[in-house]
Amino acid sequence: MVMAKILSHQTIVRDGWHNAFTDICFWRGAYWLTYRRGSAHVSYDGEIIVMRSEDLKRWRLAARLKTIGDDRDPKFCAVKDKLYVYFGTWLPKPEGWPDRYYGPLVTHVSFTSDGVNWSSPIQVYRENYWLWRVRYYNGAFYSPAYGWSKPQEKHKSFLDLLVSEDGLNWRCLSRIAGEEDQPNEADILFLEGGEVWCIARSSRSPDHSLFYYSKPPYDEWRKIDLKVTIHCPVFCRCGDKILVAGRRRMESQWMPQTMPAGNTGIFIVREPGVVEPFFALPSCGDAAYPGVISLESDKIIVSYYSQHAYLTGVVSETQPLNVADIYLAEIAVNDNILVSDISSL
Repeated sequence: MVMAKILSHQTIVRDGWHNAFTDICFWRGAYWLTYRRGSAHVSYDGEIIVMRSEDLKRWRLAARLKTIGDDRDPKFCAVKDKLYVYFGTWLPKPEGWPDRYYGPLVTHVSFTSDGVNWSSPIQVYRENYWLWRVRYYNGAFYSPAYGWSKPQEKHKSFLDLLVSEDGLNWRCLSRIAGEEDQPNEADILFLEGGEVWCIARSSRSPDHSLFYYSKPPYDEWRKIDLKVTIHCPVFCRCGDKILVAGRRRMESQWMPQTMPAGNTGIFIVREPGVVEPFFALPSCGDAAYPGVISLESDKIIVSYYSQHAYLTGVVSETQPLNVADIYLAEIAVNDNILVSDISSL
């Protein structure tokens, strides 16, 4: 059985803001961490923060990205000559806009060639389309992007596979799933030979996540109900293992572990449509939205956010529930180790 051991666990950001929706990557000899900072889970002061570290311990601000709307859910795409940050933006509501709560949704991207100078955010693709995560494969950019036809019916979403040669100009390659599946947050993983796997969150009831897979030229997709909920899914290869992390249901069955199983879960993908619980990080409340990378065959690095420090008394002073912190964990992935507790949160 593959087991996990936490090698280190750090609080990266604890500053009284609602810090959330993370991602992490390694580019040009440094680690890069991004997240959204705002006054609440949804607020028009939401902005994108990018941080940099050479050792995973000392972090410094690399960029602040802000538009006129609620900027949120940033994701990296690192290629040889550029580092891209894609994020969604809820724009202010125009007069007469039919949605009661939100304005139009657009996807923005900012990029850098040196890690110092960043482009102004640029809108990519169409309004009311969210390029949830962008992956680079075989010389092209791909994204599972979800959208909707009517602003007041965002739950009636569909999921498309988009492709781009430059990361800025996109076109639709195929439809992964239609409105009957109500798909939204999704990630993709390319296998040798070009087959692509996709895991998507769904707004259906029950909200089981869906597994899609297709072979080139990606015009036909097959679907499997995973029978588990994995919000904000993110794939990661670690050696010969394929992992997917995201927010899980706390009431769902989980594997035994010596520390409480939080709602930020990591699963092993055994085969198309089959996932097994692997490890759950300390987390509760408004939490999860992890980023995961693996630079070694037996270790992963996970960024995520959580409110557990406030809800369990680790931070003793009274704090409003719209405060959340950013965490970073290094986790050993091996067949011959025991699950380990962490010493501090």
